[in-house]
Amino acid sequence: MTTRDEAEELDRTDPIRALRAAFTLPDGVIYLDGNSLGALPKSTPDRVAQVIRHEWGERLVRSWNEAGWWDASRRVAGGLARLLGASRI
Repeated sequence: MTTRDEAEELDRTDPIRALRAAFTLPDGVIYLDGNSLGALPKSTPDRVAQVIRHEWGERLVRSWNEAGWWDASRRVAGGLARLLGASRI
């Protein structure tokens, strides 16, 4: 069994510890829920606002080509296929 001191040392030396700063999490929260959208990436609100205002609001139908909406399903499918170990068709 791991002691609290050992667990804290593992946390201090975790190679991906710095990634926590990329997410919006309340102070003191250890978020381990794997059955949700997960913690909000800090970059997401600005990106969503940019898509709504510029790509949808200003570029309208042109964003299908200019913003790559047309190919989005293939990009997502390719990423998911690699994650799941499936071949991409």
